[in-house]
Amino acid sequence: MMQNQGLLKNTVIPIFGGILLSFMFFYQFTHTTSLAQKMLGDVHINQWISHFDQSMEGQNPWLRNYIAFTGLVGSIRPEIIYLEAMYDDNQTPLLGSQDYILKGTPPDCRYWSFVVYDFNNRRIEPYEETIASFHRIELNENGQYEIIITDDLRKYPDQNAISHAGNDFNIIMRIYGPKLSYYKNKSSVPVGSILPSKEYVELDN
Repeated sequence: MMQNQGLLKNTVIPIFGGILLSFMFFYQFTHTTSLAQKMLGDVHINQWISHFDQSMEGQNPWLRNYIAFTGLVGSIRPEIIYLEAMYDDNQTPLLGSQDYILKGTPPDCRYWSFVVYDFNNRRIEPYEETIASFHRIELNENGQYEIIITDDLRKYPDQNAISHAGNDFNIIMRIYGPKLSYYKNKSSVPVGSILPSKEYVELDN
């Protein structure tokens, strides 16, 4: 009896404890979490993390796992740069109960886009309402995009708007055919500010 208790204490419990801890840590990289955000990106620009090393020698192993499980950020350099945000400028999670303004200067590239996904990295339907891209968005007089992210596009007729459909969400920016100097100076990639629409209106006034 004592021998069985010793076996349980010294062998079985540590093994299962190790498996459980490993799973809990590994699970963080199967979807978007704050821990995954901190460890995945090789460059942090404000609240955005950028993925420059995917499919390269010496690739971040956690990023490799993240790509395999989520299906996001899967293409390789120098064809595309990915940026991802799950917080606004105040480092508050992006909530489905809020409307937001995403504003910034477009990157120097062939094509850029923003897509909204829910916090489990699932597409939000209707999918076409979650996409903003350079050929859909009118720039303002300063050459900047200004995109509303809302739960209901009907609130903003004839404006640059995309939908989070009431879901807590993250944003993926894709930059296709980027200027190669971005790889030499990674922090030079232009990123957008993200503010709740009420705060943005107050700042604008």
